[in-house]
Amino acid sequence: MIDLRTRQGWEDLKRILDDRIGEVLSLCNLDMPKRNGWTLVDDPRGAGSKCFGLCLRADGLAWKKFNGTEKGRALELVAYCYGWYDFEKRGADPAARFVMERLGLGRVSEEQLARDRASAKEKRAQAERDSHQRRDKKAAAAFASFAGAKPIIGTRADLYLRDARGIDLSAPPFVGPRNGNIAPGSLRYAPAQRYLRRDRQNNVVGEYAGPCMIACCTDAAGQIRAIHQTWIAEDGSDKAAIAPAPDGTTQPARKVLGEFAGLVIPLWRGEGHFSVKDAEKHGLLQTLILTEGVEDGLSAILAAPQHRVWAMISLSNMVNVAARLPACVDSVIVHRQNDWDKLSAVAAFDRGLKALQASGRAVAEVHATHGKDLNDTLRGVA
Repeated sequence: MIDLRTRQGWEDLKRILDDRIGEVLSLCNLDMPKRNGWTLVDDPRGAGSKCFGLCLRADGLAWKKFNGTEKGRALELVAYCYGWYDFEKRGADPAARFVMERLGLGRVSEEQLARDRASAKEKRAQAERDSHQRRDKKAAAAFASFAGAKPIIGTRADLYLRDARGIDLSAPPFVGPRNGNIAPGSLRYAPAQRYLRRDRQNNVVGEYAGPCMIACCTDAAGQIRAIHQTWIAEDGSDKAAIAPAPDGTTQPARKVLGEFAGLVIPLWRGEGHFSVKDAEKHGLLQTLILTEGVEDGLSAILAAPQHRVWAMISLSNMVNVAARLPACVDSVIVHRQNDWDKLSAVAAFDRGLKALQASGRAVAEVHATHGKDLNDTLRGVA
């Protein structure tokens, strides 16, 4: 039988839950997701709409909150749904007792456990191979999309930033020596970027192709592993308004292609315009500004062009970014949006802030004085 006093017992329990995902999801009042890829659903605890992702893979179920940092496998999902996730060990003990009782797992024989362990080992190995292939395929597609896009200056994305966001990439500080343009090379433009419209179950229900600002997302080695996409209205006056799916699921104007954990959008190099590698080579120490999105990052550049600026893509990514700060960064200014009514956003920011502080750098927060974010402040939005 399963003995939770041993490490093997915990491994047996988690493996069985991976094999009985339908029953686990039923306990959590969730439907079975599609295999591979993320299926977005409402948070099971009511902490947001379509911000909770489920992914069924060869070795079981994975889940995560896209507006927080909570994530895990089947056992952690039970703990989260029943309010135990914030307990010690992410609520493993009460969740284990609950599923053992509800699924009758105390009657599994030692012979059956031994057979299942051998089978699970190969499943895990295959799942890892499949996962690497998926990540590499997405990264290749992201790189190809960015490489095929146009420089942003003079495009509809340039118009959107200037007229809708108050950011003129043809004016200082984006003007270099002899009036050369030094707008962020991480930003490009695609006139007809493909957009897949999806319903609540992550099924593709239509396509759209429209103008899009594309930002490359890079790892610590500077390699492009994903892209951040912002679809723009045909006249450049705002973000695109994309028709909802037939079941009413709204279609966000922003999407990321590729796995972005630990990646950043490098918007600005700061004083001297040194790459991270060259800054470290010359012993330069800099302040790094971190923002959640592109427009906030560009607004930060206008306010303090002497600092290096990265966009983190998502608040949930701040913890990962904190782990990859380069040696040339000795202090960090992190932009905190005025999302005080969103408890998940507050919690995600606080976890990220603690991770930044644990890196040993001096860390400060900056808030928007008007509106929700730095771009609202730049434009005088209330």
